[in-house]
Amino acid sequence: MRRKLLAGSCLVVCLFVTASKVNAQVDEHRSEVGGLFTSITLTDFDSRLFPTQNFRGNSQVAGVGGRYGFNFNEHVALDAEINFFPANHLLNEEFGQKMQGFAGVKAGIRKNKIGIFAKARPGVMWFGEFSSRGSCSVIPSGSVCSVAHEKDVAMDLGGVLEFYPTKRFIVRVDAGDTIIRYQERAFGTVVVPAATKNNFQMSIGIGWRF
Repeated sequence: MRRKLLAGSCLVVCLFVTASKVNAQVDEHRSEVGGLFTSITLTDFDSRLFPTQNFRGNSQVAGVGGRYGFNFNEHVALDAEINFFPANHLLNEEFGQKMQGFAGVKAGIRKNKIGIFAKARPGVMWFGEFSSRGSCSVIPSGSVCSVAHEKDVAMDLGGVLEFYPTKRFIVRVDAGDTIIRYQERAFGTVVVPAATKNNFQMSIGIGWRF
């Protein structure tokens, strides 16, 4: 995981250096805001939710979010995003809500009505209400497990395809790998080891340049 995070961080730094050297022209509308719908496939997530069971499966969850971008020039931009995954809406049937936030660099080419970019954005993935992750205590009627929340380091690496129906309106499609470094957790006498997982994530949204 350290190598992956280091490689991603180096990519972010290199893209920022590129931004300072490219002299492409941009108009007065450098900032962008937008909304999106996103879906992520959490690899082997069931085994982390139920460590005392022999589950090995992926969980696909959907969410909504928002973006902000600032274009340094026609090729390189600051790109930030935050997403929310509800527990029981958008066809989700998961334990707990989830959130993620990323901020990094988007770099590529923009030609008239279309743009193609690569993105490298470090961030965090937040998991709520992991009832099977908390500490347990014995009471006369059984056992009670506390609810634990978790924030894990993450990195979003992938590609971006943008369409420009008008000068300021944007339709954007993202696809990539959301790399999550899960922490080590204990559930009773069972220890869930730390792990790094690659998770495919895709999103589609619209935006406005101002």
